[in-house]
This record gives sequence, C-alpha cells and structure tokens, in this order.
Amino acid sequence: MNEMFQNRSATEIGELLQQSYDHWVHTNTRWLEVMTYDPKPASGCSPKELLWSKNKSKLYHYQASTPRRYLTPVLLVYALINKPYVLDLMPGFSLVEYLVNEGLDVYMLDWGEFEWEDRDLTFADLVYDYIAPSARRVARNAHSEEITIIGYCQGGTMSTMYAALFDRPILRNLVYLAAPIDFEGAGTYDVWLKAPGYDPDRIADMMELVPKDFIDWGTRMLNPLNNYWGTYTRLWKTIEEDKPINFWKVLNKWTKDNVNFPGGIYRDWIRDFYQGNKLIKNQIVLRGRRVQLQRINANLLALVGQKDHIALPHQTAAALTYLGGNDKTYQEFPVGHGGLVLGATARDNVFPVLSSWLADHSDLWEEANGNVHNGNGRR
Repeated sequence: MNEMFQNRSATEIGELLQQSYDHWVHTNTRWLEVMTYDPKPASGCSPKELLWSKNKSKLYHYQASTPRRYLTPVLLVYALINKPYVLDLMPGFSLVEYLVNEGLDVYMLDWGEFEWEDRDLTFADLVYDYIAPSARRVARNAHSEEITIIGYCQGGTMSTMYAALFDRPILRNLVYLAAPIDFEGAGTYDVWLKAPGYDPDRIADMMELVPKDFIDWGTRMLNPLNNYWGTYTRLWKTIEEDKPINFWKVLNKWTKDNVNFPGGIYRDWIRDFYQGNKLIKNQIVLRGRRVQLQRINANLLALVGQKDHIALPHQTAAALTYLGGNDKTYQEFPVGHGGLVLGATARDNVFPVLSSWLADHSDLWEEANGNVHNGNGRR
C-alpha cells in the first residue's frame, strides 16, 4: 500500500482510493446479484437419447458428432447423492463430452429423484433391477459382448457388487473414480458413523425416506468451513479478479441439487459398509447370493484424489488387493473428491489418463468393412 502512494500527489492518491472503492462496490454489488437474481446456468448439455427407463431412473445414450472409434461401450454409474450431470457439467468441463469426442460409445444410468414410494429400495434392487438391465441394454445397443463400467464414488461401490454377481455381458473394464471399497479408516465418517448410539436402523425406521437436506448437511459438515464459507468467498474473489463466473455458478447449482435417499439403502450403506466393512470381507449378500470380490476379473483402473476427504485414497486403493484379475492400474491426482471430474485438473490431466487407458483396453470399431480388431488392451 505504501508503494502505491509513494511519490504521488494528493490528487493522484485520491483518484486511486476512489478507483479502489468503486471496484470494491462493484464487486459486492455483482456478488449480491449472482447470489440473488442470476438465473441458473444450463448443465448436462451433451446430446443424448433415452434408451431405457424404470421407475424414476433413465438410461441415456450420448450422441456423437465424431466417428465412433471403439467397439467396447462405456456405462457411467453415478452415486445416489446429488445428480449425475456433474459428469456432464458444462461444455469444455464434461467427462461425457470428452469421452464421446474421443470416439467412445457412452451411456449413463441416471437414478432420478427418489420419492416416498421408493423408501424401501435396497442395494439388491439397484444392482439386480437397474444396473444389470442397463448393462444388458448397453451391450445390445452397442453390438458388443463386452462393456466398460465407470463408477463414481458410491456408483463404483454398487458397480463392484454388480461385477461380482453377473457374468454377462462380460465386464471387460472396471474404472473407479473416488470409489470406496474398504470402509476402514474412513476419516470423519468413522468418527460420526461409528459413534456409540449411532443407529442407522433407527434413522431409517423413523424417516423411511431420508430427506435430501439431511444428506446434504452431513456431507457439507465433513468440511464446513470450505463448504459454507469458502464457496461464497471464492465467488467474491472470482468477481474481484474479473474472471468468468459461469463455472462457479454451474458447480454451485449442482452442489445444491440433492435427492432424497431411500431408507432401505441408507440402512444398508451405513450398517453394512461403514460400520461393518462387509464388502472386503465378502459378507454382502444380495438376494441370496454372496458378493465375492475375487470373482471380478475385469481390467481395473482406480483414480483417486490425494485431498479427498469423502473417499480417502486408501479406500479405493484396496481394490487392487481384493479384486481378482491381473491388469490393475492405480493413480492419484492432487485434487479433492470432486476434482476428478470438475475443473482444469480433471479436464487437462484426469480425462486424458482415463481416455488413454480406455483406448488401450477396448476393441477398435472398424465401420468401413465391418471388421473388429483388438486394441492394445487385454481381455
């Protein structure tokens, strides 16, 4: 500040102070406008068609403007918290867009918004009645006997259960994006969910359909200063530095776009996974069939964020130990939970790594003569 005023006349100093004040007023005015009046930005913009639906859920097939290069289709399975358009957030920052432009045949299972009539759904229902039919339809639509599944966060956990129970279509590749497999040492979740007296059965019985605000509050309180205060100070700083705010707006829209959580699934998720860590113990049983992780022989890619406080890196890395198969790749990035699919690091580093790995582990599509040749990857 002293250097700013050094060797300047009183008039010049006054002008600088006025400019600084005007900029401060403008920043605060614009900040309030964004917070109160600005319309929500568009998201999930990649063109798609509805392939199949059940209850609230929809299976989408993304339409490409570039030629298809790979036979092996990709099915994206998202978590039950928030909405899956984070994987197609906005043009230029979209995992879906990136994979489609790389010539991959991309599909997404959108769970929809659970309501009162969905309160008794369990993981068995989601795996058997939603993921399994989606996988079959993806393979049939893509004219492929094999598929790739990319599971983000809880979507990776559910995809693991599916992979251990179903042999057809052949699961060639299983990709984890911050997907917890080992629930021991789960950070703040351990402190809360394993506390004496925390009873998921009581919560599920009382609420039946766990409200979206209850889930959102719990997630935000894992890092309250950043999620409540930091979110809005970042907006102020972006405006103050005269940078584009559209990415902040679409991300803020997504973080507040929550869904209700079926009580049956909440009960399973807390009791059997966080409290019992039953997945790596092969103690999860769905409709009379035991989920045995060593039965999964798909090629494995596990991508994690070093700063992730929701799914800690070791929780995903455990898949390399417990899953079967010989082709396993693990890589960390200097980001948090959302940073694997959001922002510049995701676009410039994570997406290329994922796309390159898929290219090496997928069959090539030769549309001209109808022949299919193996890629560089392994079956």
